[in-house]
Amino acid sequence: MLIQTRRRSAALLVALAVGAVPAAAYAAGEQPAPAAAAHDAFKIVALGDSISLGYEPGVTRATDIYGYADRLYVNALLHGRAELANYGALGLQSAGLTRLLAGAVEGRKLTANELQDYSAYDPAAKAQADAVAAGAPALRDSLADADLVTLTIGGNDFAALVRDLVGKTDADASSSFEQTFDEKLNNYAEQLQANLRTLRSLAPQARIEVADQYSPVSKIVGDTLYAELNASIAKLSAKLDELKTSLAAEGVAVDIVHIGAAFQGKEVPYTHFSPIFGVTDIHPTQAGYETIARAFAAPVWPEYTEVVPSDKAANPAPTVHIKGKLLATQNKPQLKSNTTFLALSDIAAATGAELQWDNKTKTATFKQNGREVKLAIGAKTIVVDGVKQPLNVPAYLQTVGKVSKTYVPLAAITQGLDYQVVYQAKLHTAFINS
Repeated sequence: MLIQTRRRSAALLVALAVGAVPAAAYAAGEQPAPAAAAHDAFKIVALGDSISLGYEPGVTRATDIYGYADRLYVNALLHGRAELANYGALGLQSAGLTRLLAGAVEGRKLTANELQDYSAYDPAAKAQADAVAAGAPALRDSLADADLVTLTIGGNDFAALVRDLVGKTDADASSSFEQTFDEKLNNYAEQLQANLRTLRSLAPQARIEVADQYSPVSKIVGDTLYAELNASIAKLSAKLDELKTSLAAEGVAVDIVHIGAAFQGKEVPYTHFSPIFGVTDIHPTQAGYETIARAFAAPVWPEYTEVVPSDKAANPAPTVHIKGKLLATQNKPQLKSNTTFLALSDIAAATGAELQWDNKTKTATFKQNGREVKLAIGAKTIVVDGVKQPLNVPAYLQTVGKVSKTYVPLAAITQGLDYQVVYQAKLHTAFINS
């Protein structure tokens, strides 16, 4: 994250606007456990710059975004209900974060220009930041209920410093870098400390994790400068560890997530930065975002799961995880009119719901936790706790081998039983939790 270019492609997403969806103080150095009540969602708030947003060069649609926060969301969904609110803003600097958090404290809508100077940015980037700034009151509400807050900030603070290295000789670049790095580091650490104090006051019950920085520059710049860059990354990381200890003494608990060391030696596969080909965008690749997600997940869950995208060519219907388990069945899921259908026996087995079948009326009844869902083959309505609701695509009979199976709409049944249903377009996968 050590640099982020100020010029953005005109293809940036205005659609990547904010996606949003008092407790006792913790003892010094302690972080709250990542557990919610049985029916509550585990709430994640991603905050900071475009790394938290999940931006990659060339992205033109919101559904193409799959950054570290999305991966954390997926892992949370494998453990139960979850929600993600992403307040990552393109180009955001530490001073801009300070103003955004102040807006949250005051419950006041802001503009991008109230956060920082966006005059040098592409209009689409400014529009995205405008949406995040306007969401400052919603940010306050999201943080108040958050279980996990992740923060990436600082890349834009060091941007000019590292951009200046491109095109310079090894000796000149090293001299220029050495003169200004320590001053920027001290300013960055001071602002981060203040921001984390504010963040803790806004998110009293959350585990707060802040990432250190990575360098996108490979050994192509020369061994001497490469070593100096990574020594600076190590110095920055150590500074954040000191900051964590200092804040803990105040009763402000945070975790430092170390991604700088993980990127060292893997700058080429983990970032888009390639000055030899004229590419100065330093955002992570998918491999880079995967590495960042693993680092953020480590303090929260004992195991991290990399969910592989479902193969649409092999089966247009999405892969389904119910209560954290991959649905494995010989009855292939079907897709009709953008609706996923499963054999009714598979839904009953996966959810544990009681299933009754009336052969005379061709009606299936699911019962679980005091709720009841009924639907008949061919009917354009579904009955949830005695109330009829419209059904876009009715249940139908499907021949599987020599047997006729009743296929029912997955989302309609599980939502009727009060399950959370989340579809991840990038993975072509549905996650269903009670």
